[in-house]
Amino acid sequence: MEHRSSDAIALRSTQRAPRSCLSCSSRKVKCDKSVPCSRCIKRGQAESCVREMVLIRGQVTTWQDGSETPTYQELNEENDRLRQEITTLKAQQARRQSSTLPQSHLSSKSIDALEYTPGELADGLWESLALESHTSGPCVSDWADVILPNAECSRKLIEFDMTWDSWVHYALEYPQFKDECDKFAGDLEAGLSLEEADVSWLAVYFSVLSTVLLMMEDDEAQNLPLSQGVTIEQASQNWYEAAIFCLHKADFLRVPNVLSVQAIAVLCMAFNNRGDSEMGHHFRVSAIRIAQTLRLAQDDGQRKERHLSLEAERRLWWTLVICEWLNLTHESPVIDESDFSIPLPSVSHREAQDTLVDPVHYHIFMARTSRVICRFRIALKYGVKSLKGAIDIVKAADEGLASIIDSLPSHLQPESDAVTDAEIQALESTQPWIKWQRYDLTLVLLHLRMHINRVLQKQWLSSPEEYHWARTVSITSAMSLIWINRSWDQPASTRKQW
Repeated sequence: MEHRSSDAIALRSTQRAPRSCLSCSSRKVKCDKSVPCSRCIKRGQAESCVREMVLIRGQVTTWQDGSETPTYQELNEENDRLRQEITTLKAQQARRQSSTLPQSHLSSKSIDALEYTPGELADGLWESLALESHTSGPCVSDWADVILPNAECSRKLIEFDMTWDSWVHYALEYPQFKDECDKFAGDLEAGLSLEEADVSWLAVYFSVLSTVLLMMEDDEAQNLPLSQGVTIEQASQNWYEAAIFCLHKADFLRVPNVLSVQAIAVLCMAFNNRGDSEMGHHFRVSAIRIAQTLRLAQDDGQRKERHLSLEAERRLWWTLVICEWLNLTHESPVIDESDFSIPLPSVSHREAQDTLVDPVHYHIFMARTSRVICRFRIALKYGVKSLKGAIDIVKAADEGLASIIDSLPSHLQPESDAVTDAEIQALESTQPWIKWQRYDLTLVLLHLRMHINRVLQKQWLSSPEEYHWARTVSITSAMSLIWINRSWDQPASTRKQW
């Protein structure tokens, strides 16, 4: 003990206190400079791990760690310093770029003059809808708040989804889902309570019921056998909130489940209509991440079993991607083509029903169109080096849409008309949704062509002759949109899908 004390008193003089512990210093090994350090902990000597005491200007000193948590004032000062540094770097970069650009790329040719603000109209619309919609709190906070449809009402709603909505969301496999709904209705009549049912499946079920009522024509909805005293709007809102309630009950953010992905894919038809575009964005992004976690639609041999059939998984995946890529607001897409390699949906092989057309043609069009728009937005954001480059991007996107239209089957071609084409007339008599698909594809095409060519609006205003082609496409598309909306003989409810 006396020998150890005498050693401790013989302190060395230095200009700086060492951060390494005494044990690591004496053994000449690297120390992580924490107390206790990892090496002492591994040797079971954590309690004896100390830093060396030294003399600095005659004062006995040992290294003291600073406060681990910076103060609010320190953080503010650091933020100010970083902002000033960023501003300086940006100014330097701008000066370098302006000095290296050819003269033809300056003044009127500056890409700063591009008019691309995808969210300026849509964001305001969704915000106004949200203000109108949220006048009261949620009407479903407990199982007792859920309005249950009777078996007949449930059957009619599911049949409507199978005919009119299933090829929009492609979240479900029919007739399996219809059989599940019939069984659930029977179980309810036999005394099953909601608390005993599969809560993830209930999220899918209620999302379908709610969305169907949004899309159904008023005259047809009025004939539904709803509960006494319950209006169509009340039932639809109740089932919408019941679906969200069930998703949270299923802990969908912690427990990956394909049923959660299916429910959200269906609800993507409802979020904007409900004024819930902000929440819809978060749900959609969550569904994409869950689908990636589940390796949905990936045929790589690394999964023991599929959640759905391979084609059903592909269609479900592409529904989420379509909604994300065609979400033309200020939000950038959370996923791009480099994040996945899942093929486009494919047409079913129909043998006994070869006189019918496959509704998936519509889904394939939407998927291919969304891919063109995604590439367009990425190119504008990261690939524009000059005005000429921007013009090339606009033309490439417009030509991409044109090539998609050229590849559509005849019954979906914008110029097709059942009045003059007997074959299309025969198809529409047995499959009435064909006309809706054709009209909607035309609206989508016109809207996106206007969206793309409007980028050059400032250019055609300043140089009408040089950019007349972009102006012509934009104005013609806008006028056609107005004409179609005024002349559309389809129910207004069929305009709500996207």
